[in-house]
Amino acid sequence: MNLSLADLKALAEPVEVVAVNQCSGNSRGYSSPRVFGAQLANGAMGNARWFGVPLRKVLEKAGVAAGARQVTFNGLDTPVLPATSDFRKALDIEHALQDEPMLAWSMNGKDLPFLNGYPVKLIVPGYFGTYWVKHLSEIEVIDHVFDGHDALFMTTAYRVPDNDCQCVAPGSAAAKTRPISTLPVRSFITSVQAGGILPAARLIELKGIAFDAGAGIKTVEVSIDGGRSWKAATLGKDLGRFSFREWRAPVSFAKKGRAVLMVRATNQKGEGQPATVDWNPAGYRRHVVESTPVTIA
Repeated sequence: MNLSLADLKALAEPVEVVAVNQCSGNSRGYSSPRVFGAQLANGAMGNARWFGVPLRKVLEKAGVAAGARQVTFNGLDTPVLPATSDFRKALDIEHALQDEPMLAWSMNGKDLPFLNGYPVKLIVPGYFGTYWVKHLSEIEVIDHVFDGHDALFMTTAYRVPDNDCQCVAPGSAAAKTRPISTLPVRSFITSVQAGGILPAARLIELKGIAFDAGAGIKTVEVSIDGGRSWKAATLGKDLGRFSFREWRAPVSFAKKGRAVLMVRATNQKGEGQPATVDWNPAGYRRHVVESTPVTIA
């Protein structure tokens, strides 16, 4: 089945979702010991309003035969070298037929920018950005788990230790791995940078964001004394369970000197953030409680 962009837009009632797109290696640069890969800080993520049609509507129109196991996705971009595997991703058929995955042609009310995947991008809310295939050109339903040369980015890359914490002892290798998938709970202070200078004896407002894989953020807490004590922050507008949730908290510092600001979030399932890093060899899915050292002057 072939669909033009016009066909896709006319296929079904369009839907909209506000969702976080986060790189699997966001914050990798803070890994200790250091790991191979782009040494990213905390900025490899974004939150946008996506508009398109549910993936399941396309699959239903094409017809899904009994025995289907996975759905694979390919884009118009090509490998830089002939020996390099094409960038293809796969979702289990059960996931692909849920309401959340969608084919989007609009971002924040405008056509997708080229660098964000024009003309059509696969949106997988709650999953890391490696699944959000840009310049989408091909969808295939298969009766087996995706493997072979073109499955490198499922079978070799973008994998995490196959255990509950998806982690191993720092510096060690994983005995068994599985494809990375959903976003863990994360929270950030965005109004103050590490090394910032804040006033003493004056009320200021800390601001930031929190998000998870779609359960929804329940609480955010902040600490201005390195985690010895915590106070609840006020949550901002709820733009949907896959979106950033803004938060704010008024604080004051009694004396001058150095301080360590911290923030942690908990979702509706009771899942939170670890106090220490869940290390893995690729530097993926960092979600430790972040610390921001500042000077009070």
